[in-house]
Amino acid sequence: MDWDELENSLAWFRSAPSGWLASGRKNLASAAQWIWEVIQGDFNEEQTTAQIATGTVISMIPFVDQICDVRDVVANCRKINEDTNNSWAWVALVLTLIGLFPTLGSLAKGCLKILFAYGRKTVFRSAKASMDAGFWVASRPFVEAGIQKLNQHLQHPAVRRALRAARWANPYRELAKLVRQIAGSLSVAKVLAEFDKVIKALRELTGLIKKWGTQHMGQQADALVQMVTTVRRAADAPLRRALGPVTDWLNRLARRLDIEADMAYRAQVNAANPHSYVRPTLMQDKIEFDIAKPAWVDKTRKLEFSPMPESPSKASWPDIADTSPNKATAGAYQTFHDASDVVIPPGETLYRIVDPSSSDNSICWMRKAEFEKLSSKDDWRRRFAVWRHWNRNGEYVTYTVPPGEGLRVWEGATASQKLDATSGYVLEGGAKQIVLDPGQLQPEHFGRRQATGWGYSDFPGESDQFLGLPKLTNNMDQRNLPTTKAM
Repeated sequence: MDWDELENSLAWFRSAPSGWLASGRKNLASAAQWIWEVIQGDFNEEQTTAQIATGTVISMIPFVDQICDVRDVVANCRKINEDTNNSWAWVALVLTLIGLFPTLGSLAKGCLKILFAYGRKTVFRSAKASMDAGFWVASRPFVEAGIQKLNQHLQHPAVRRALRAARWANPYRELAKLVRQIAGSLSVAKVLAEFDKVIKALRELTGLIKKWGTQHMGQQADALVQMVTTVRRAADAPLRRALGPVTDWLNRLARRLDIEADMAYRAQVNAANPHSYVRPTLMQDKIEFDIAKPAWVDKTRKLEFSPMPESPSKASWPDIADTSPNKATAGAYQTFHDASDVVIPPGETLYRIVDPSSSDNSICWMRKAEFEKLSSKDDWRRRFAVWRHWNRNGEYVTYTVPPGEGLRVWEGATASQKLDATSGYVLEGGAKQIVLDPGQLQPEHFGRRQATGWGYSDFPGESDQFLGLPKLTNNMDQRNLPTTKAM
């Protein structure tokens, strides 16, 4: 085994122990500790998006893909060892093992591992009653999150090169075909063959731990191998029972990929239709936060800046009440902790953060001073309480108030925002925001879009979902254009 290659692959998962670095890469006990920490790690249910979604990319690093396989199977076996009668834990193991089938090739394997990983999350994040009502029904929110992650993965430059080399003009169609082939040929013998390969790789890695590590670490490694082999010896009957739900799930997944193929590849060959971008949903955000909560989200029942209980009102100012006939501003008072009627004077420039699919002429803005306080995308999301499924970020647009009597707006502290009624995820808020009637904005006074410098992604390791879309291109919502020239 080439140590340099193994070291590189271990580094992908976890930083080297200090003892390994301090010794100039000579302390083998630290190397053993490093291997041990990686392979016995949890699924890792708190892993980063990068560790779920890089599939084909990471398979280009020697040993990384194999170590991924060992980690996931070990984690599955831990779940089964806790309760060998948990049939859904065996379903999760099947989803792990079929993702390793060598007939898939590295491109397909990398893509399908993403979808299978989200299928597994259904098992460990859903109540048993929900699972018993139907695996596919319980998994649908997770599948949709997985499709979103797959879409991002397919935009990675290395994956796009692999798609061209494989002549996959429509990867969703190709993946649907492969999923159906897996479903049609699934057998206990094939699943167990992959299980045995993983156990062999596990023995090789634990052999290094026993050779280089302490006696106690070696005993722990032996116990881990014993636990996995015990699950393997008991696997035949439970895996046989698991194949039915998995086969049904695979066939439904193939149909879902067919739909994605139709939606994403109608207009062009070998390129995703730019108009097929679909904004993430609230449920997809929740799943991402459950996997690895980003720093800009809090999990709390406390709202630092509670929303206004009722709408302010003033003649000639935008109507932001729930009952407003203006659909653009109706209910906008709920985004404020407090709000005052303000006139923005002629010549002042306002700022709005957008993504490539957002409209320039919408209701939420900020003054230049607030914009310049922002140090990062995380800072913006936290302080202005903007959920990912509302606005993906990456660009900003300006509007300079034209000569005249100024622009009547509401201005005040942004209210804290709950993701939903039950999850406890909250954005803090508190920054000073502006809400205006976009029908008062004159198109000729908008500036050109510019990059924030924050990129377009929201989670570590996430590739650019907007790759191939027009960027820094102004985008006006025709519904919000003024019907008469503003005074």
